[in-house]
Amino acid sequence: MSLANVLRALPGSLKNQRPSLSDILDALDERATPLVLMLFAIPAIVPTPGIPAGMVFGTALAFIGMQMAVGAKRIRLPSRIAQLRIGIEQLERVLGKATPHLEKLERRLSARLACLNTPLAIRSIGVVIFIMAVLIALPIPFGNTLPGLAVLILSLGLAQRDGIAVVAGLGLALIAGVVSTAIIGSSWWLIESFFNGPLITST
Repeated sequence: MSLANVLRALPGSLKNQRPSLSDILDALDERATPLVLMLFAIPAIVPTPGIPAGMVFGTALAFIGMQMAVGAKRIRLPSRIAQLRIGIEQLERVLGKATPHLEKLERRLSARLACLNTPLAIRSIGVVIFIMAVLIALPIPFGNTLPGLAVLILSLGLAQRDGIAVVAGLGLALIAGVVSTAIIGSSWWLIESFFNGPLITST
């Protein structure tokens, strides 16, 4: 079964109408870290009304990235994060929008450049995912999309052992980092200019 089909079938396997992130991980049966990364990256890209998607899923991705970086074999989320809940209808809506695009991407992937799927490479990718997750979690205007796409492409590359996709994800992560840094820098400059600008007085 393709990754897109696994995600499409996910809502039907959840018994609770407001499943927690822990319920979702259990339903995936810890099938693979890349699949969990993919699922948590999608809400950062697809608008999710009623959910602070950046904060919730960015934080979850940050913990997963840290565990990848240290070579953990089993994904665990802190209890406070694991018990966060999402409505089943919202989950279905988000996955319904995303899975057709995932199917198209999957058809282009194949196993190549195996050197980018070694344990050491995966640890390094974990560091990159952690950085992208922090950017997703930060309240940066329009700042979720590029880091979310980077994590999504990296997860697809890892799942399909496609080193070319991993390279593309790393390149997009670099662009996301530059863009986010520029946005943060510009915002800081505007704030400083506002508070430290010359006072206008009448004579």
